[in-house]
Amino acid sequence: MNTTLNDDEAKYLLAYINDVLIPSSEEFMKLLANNQVMLHHAFSFNAILAHAIDYMVFLAKKMGAATRIAYIKEFDEKYNVSGAIHISNKFRLLDAINNSFKHVELDKNTSRYKDLIETYGELTFHSLKSNNGKVYFEMPTYKFDYGRVILRPIAVIFDCQLQSTKDVIDFIKGNRKGSFCYESFDNLYEYEPWDAIDRMIDYCNPQCMNCGEYQNCECSSYNYASIKGESKPNTDPKFEFKSVMSEISGTREWST
Repeated sequence: MNTTLNDDEAKYLLAYINDVLIPSSEEFMKLLANNQVMLHHAFSFNAILAHAIDYMVFLAKKMGAATRIAYIKEFDEKYNVSGAIHISNKFRLLDAINNSFKHVELDKNTSRYKDLIETYGELTFHSLKSNNGKVYFEMPTYKFDYGRVILRPIAVIFDCQLQSTKDVIDFIKGNRKGSFCYESFDNLYEYEPWDAIDRMIDYCNPQCMNCGEYQNCECSSYNYASIKGESKPNTDPKFEFKSVMSEISGTREWST
């Protein structure tokens, strides 16, 4: 891939990410955390992410990358983040949902969407359904929280401190990635007695790495065709219940 990219082209993406995508992402994540996402929130944020991806494709072509379809197919490998492991075509699905919303229905005969329609069925505005503050992707053999499984991990990739043309070039190449910082307990705790209460709280109420929820995680009810969803709690591998309890209480009962 050619690395030629002028500053004006890079600055457009930087401005869009910093002035539009990141602020809207922060608002959407708050709605997501509080289960207050409505259908218009999901479609609006989906469109914001889709435009960012469109511009990434535009820049990638400037740098000599392959066609749009081929480039987006590589996104899940280039920009993978921890969590949401069940969907390997998140970016293409987001793109298809965005275009099915804009154009009423997708053209089944184009190579761009043919395999997606074969996988999921007819993708339309009605593929997303709102229920109790969550927006689900519901098709004959698929059902999952679209906000948490698709929009949440895609949004995170853009939060990787892009500041210069060189940063944008690295990003387009897939060399810079956002992260949920899961399993980074060594950076969170010093494993000293004063950490014990916090460690116990985190152990008893871990965040699911697939959806980001805590005690209300619904992953086990999700369907990914032949694969059943499951919770993947982010738990400290060094956690030992008796040891931590002894640091909290200091009683002989937990120290033996």
